[in-house]
Amino acid sequence: MSDIERRHSRWRGKQWSWFEAGAGPTLCLLHGGGGTGRAWTHQMQYFKDQYRVIAPDMPGFGQSEWVDGMETADALGSVILEWMGSIGVHHMILGGNSMGGRVALGAAMRDPGRIRALLLLDAVGVVLPDVPVVNPLALPRQQFMSGLVYDPDTYKRNTPYRSLEDAQELNHGREIFAKYLDRAPIGPDPSWDLRRVNMPTLLLWGRDDRIIPLEYGRIMETSLSDAELVVIDNCGHLPHIEEPQITNQTITEFLSRRLRNR
Repeated sequence: MSDIERRHSRWRGKQWSWFEAGAGPTLCLLHGGGGTGRAWTHQMQYFKDQYRVIAPDMPGFGQSEWVDGMETADALGSVILEWMGSIGVHHMILGGNSMGGRVALGAAMRDPGRIRALLLLDAVGVVLPDVPVVNPLALPRQQFMSGLVYDPDTYKRNTPYRSLEDAQELNHGREIFAKYLDRAPIGPDPSWDLRRVNMPTLLLWGRDDRIIPLEYGRIMETSLSDAELVVIDNCGHLPHIEEPQITNQTITEFLSRRLRNR
């Protein structure tokens, strides 16, 4: 990660931490509940020659401090956009996985003019009463990885979380994720009209996601104004880590095709 920097700033009296690489149009990527911006290491390395890639630790996670009053997924959508503005970014491609995808979708609902394209990876976005979303924190410890990913051995080979510091941040992140869940559900706002999200949107899903099943991606494809669903076989809830090459190539093809004239 020598070409990826972890940076810090003060904003609203709190420390914000993020990973950054490259230069050009901004690609901002939001981690899932319990993670940190390091989750996107494969994408930062791949896209740094074309984009300024920013992967923040969302408030409370990693090395970013908890911010009172910004304790729901809805609040975080606005907060992320405001913080991005504080570091000089006003328009971006915005992506996220799981909880991060929910935050990205909320940001796109609130200020669609700032989002050039949206990338949602196994993200919360609609309500399907007959298809439960699984809280990974509720999985038995011995079944955590097998519930989260398709093949734990593949995940272990590919994971960018390698150091003791990473392990400590992930353990802390589980506590913070639980704290968010105590404040409010991560799920979508039932008042949303998803047709307002009119920028090109890529939905990227692991076919074997046991946390947010593929049915959610299929419904979101029909609910959003301009969405395309791509399904990755033999992949669970974390395609950017489980299958980084397919993920990166799919994002590249989508952005080159859909943003060519924008």
